[in-house]
Amino acid sequence: MLNIEGLSSEAKIGKILVLIGVIISILVVIILAIVTALIWNYGQVFGFGIYVAIPQWIVTAILSLKVAGLIIGILALYYTGRNDFTKAGTFAVISCILPPLDLIMLIGGIFCLVSREANEIRTLPNPV
Repeated sequence: MLNIEGLSSEAKIGKILVLIGVIISILVVIILAIVTALIWNYGQVFGFGIYVAIPQWIVTAILSLKVAGLIIGILALYYTGRNDFTKAGTFAVISCILPPLDLIMLIGGIFCLVSREANEIRTLPNPV
């Protein structure tokens, strides 16, 4: 999965941090889904009604933004696997901005962007 032989140290660190950021994002999505389900169910059972509606919608909005950030983080991880560290760093930085902030993904994206592989000029092979 990691396939880090022959990469610069910045690219290795960036790839590992993006992977850790995706794993943490998955855990945050699971926790937010559980909290949303608990608020949805127990707010109605104990008769809180309207008092729970606003926090429930806030948590649901944060959950949907985190799912979008997780999808973009998975795209960043995909591009690190293809050794396209410019796109991977860009996607990782975009992923970390979506709430709640993910500093591990941000640091991994910055490492991907400053790596030697991101600054190389990629050329297409000449057609025969």
